[in-house]
Amino acid sequence: MSNKHAIPIVFHAGGYGTYLEWCLTVLTSDLLLDAPFNTNGNSHKFIGHHLSNMQGWRNYLNSSNDWNFVRLHPKTKQSDNIQQHLDELSAQVNFFVYLYHDSHNQLLILNNHFDKIWKDWWNYSFQSGLVNIEQIYNNWPVASGTQIDKIPIWVKREFLSHWMMPFWLDQIEWYRPDHYNQPNCVFVPVGELFYNFEDTINQIIDRSSLTLTKSIAELRPYHDQMISMQQNINQDQLCQNIIDWTTNDIVMDWKDQHLSLASEAYLQWQLRNQGFEIQCHGLDIFPTNSVQLKELLYTL
Repeated sequence: MSNKHAIPIVFHAGGYGTYLEWCLTVLTSDLLLDAPFNTNGNSHKFIGHHLSNMQGWRNYLNSSNDWNFVRLHPKTKQSDNIQQHLDELSAQVNFFVYLYHDSHNQLLILNNHFDKIWKDWWNYSFQSGLVNIEQIYNNWPVASGTQIDKIPIWVKREFLSHWMMPFWLDQIEWYRPDHYNQPNCVFVPVGELFYNFEDTINQIIDRSSLTLTKSIAELRPYHDQMISMQQNINQDQLCQNIIDWTTNDIVMDWKDQHLSLASEAYLQWQLRNQGFEIQCHGLDIFPTNSVQLKELLYTL
């Protein structure tokens, strides 16, 4: 058992770990209440103590720092094993929080991953080697050496429809709460943090030895502000509706609703899983109603 006092907040990129650390920090310290939100809805005006990954946690244990809260990702490369990392944490702390996606918020978190962490996900992914751009050059009608911003939207969407969900499901090892049960791990579904805010925060505080310096009710206006800033908060329900409308010949449109490129790629992936493919060559503008989309489907 470590002699550190920190309560680790384990979360996946885009999963509101920074926001939760801010909530817990302002509630248990003299930090003034000041909204940590950037214009895109993330909480990155708050710095806190981001250790990045398990190596960062190990470095922290060997440092002279001793904070109340830290946050880290349990998996940052394909070879990482979340189970092993959670077991390692479990043996070193009294308890830790695992902020995890629930099934109604997968696309919310996934879109955050694309929109809120890097200034340009495409440039980051290709330059960092997360994605090999040769996969696009070799599999789509895109000339080798084409700049990323010159690659057609339909190619990017179709590429994501093959790459994105397998990558994401591996990254979060879906559904981890079904396969991990340690009494000192507090699983917090993102939906509970959003819609059962006070009880969720109380659950965490009750497990700690910390005392509140402010009431949780004082955070409610900030919490409501944060939720109002989440542009992709309805993507999971919208995509499920689009699939249901299209496959069941229900005439509906979504032209007035935001549908991100990542969500379009998810639709293409999910329809493929149901035996449909989209005639997507040259389809830079995605359909905005079920009739248009149905006309583009063919069975595999």
